Amino acid sequence: MADALDLLRASLRERLVELRGGDALPPALLDLSVQRFTVGQTAPQDVYLVAPRDWEQLRHEEGGAGRPVPYWARPWPSGLALAGALADAPVPAGARVLELGCGLGAPSVVAARAGADVLATDGAADAVAFAAHALALNEVTAEVAQVDWAQHGEALVARGPFDVVLAADVLYLQANVEIALRLWPRLLAPDGVLRVADPHRAGTRDFLAAARSMFSIETERREDDGVALHVLRRIE
Repeated sequence: MADALDLLRASLRERLVELRGGDALPPALLDLSVQRFTVGQTAPQDVYLVAPRDWEQLRHEEGGAGRPVPYWARPWPSGLALAGALADAPVPAGARVLELGCGLGAPSVVAARAGADVLATDGAADAVAFAAHALALNEVTAEVAQVDWAQHGEALVARGPFDVVLAADVLYLQANVEIALRLWPRLLAPDGVLRVADPHRAGTRDFLAAARSMFSIETERREDDGVALHVLRRIE
């Protein structure tokens, strides 16, 4: 296990240095752990994620260097809940799937395992590296790319349309809500599905209220982890 972690650390170091343009890496970024999560209730499956071991230490080191809080670097409940929903109701094999704000990549792993053609995206370059390694660790194939909604929305539209768009806990800023309302409908194929997981944030409530003019919405509220799962389909 130690040898495998050393290989994983070396591979991540090489990619992170490249993505950061040669900048020094904070020690906590490469103090790694590989965690196994069992996701899904009716059809559970294991997902392996690689993450910095001490998130608080990483946040401290990144803050001292003037870098953003590394929210991507934790396996948040919404991401695991969305991965579980995909395990229980898999996307069709061959479906074109886009994940926005993929973080460590759990939903993308499950979608790729079902045979979907997955594009996992995140605005944080570090997340791109970690998600790519999680996909490899789970022996599935997907494309991973650094994407900022505000800057790269048109490029995403050009890559579409997508059969399924996934988003876990990404509407925590009002600016994200406004961009999502403009962008997300343009990413979907006419019969596409938008699957959103969120811990009852005000931003998601605002998004859903505005989206009801365009989408039918089905919501499942989970008591065990405080996450709500929303499935949106276009209104004909």
